[in-house]
Amino acid sequence: MTIGAWVFVIITGVFGLSIAGFLLRGAIATDKQYEKGLKIGLSIATAATVLITALICGAYIWYRLNSESGHRALKDQQSNLSGGIERTVSVYDINGQLIKEYSGKFDVETDRESYILFDDEDGNRHMIYYTTGTIIVDEK
Repeated sequence: MTIGAWVFVIITGVFGLSIAGFLLRGAIATDKQYEKGLKIGLSIATAATVLITALICGAYIWYRLNSESGHRALKDQQSNLSGGIERTVSVYDINGQLIKEYSGKFDVETDRESYILFDDEDGNRHMIYYTTGTIIVDEK
């Protein structure tokens, strides 16, 4: 998992455990008159808070590691945080002859109907229209 995913899990865990600690503190420092019932109620609320926090964190981690959309989101996040992914973009004409090849670490943006867009490592922006021929983007 990436840094952002772990930050989410840690913040959720800290928030949930803080609520649980607050409830547990209330269970310990109760008034003598209502002590038994309040302690039981706050202890149940504390256990429920810990359980809900664990379920939320577990579900998020499961989603990120075990679903295809989670894998894509993870790949997008890694690409955004690291400045792109090592790729090769090959542009072929309509006869299959190589026109140009770009290699480097960059993100590729696509408009499914007309073009791909990327900035190479030198900072040059490239917009290649599909009418050129065939465009193949390979991850290294």
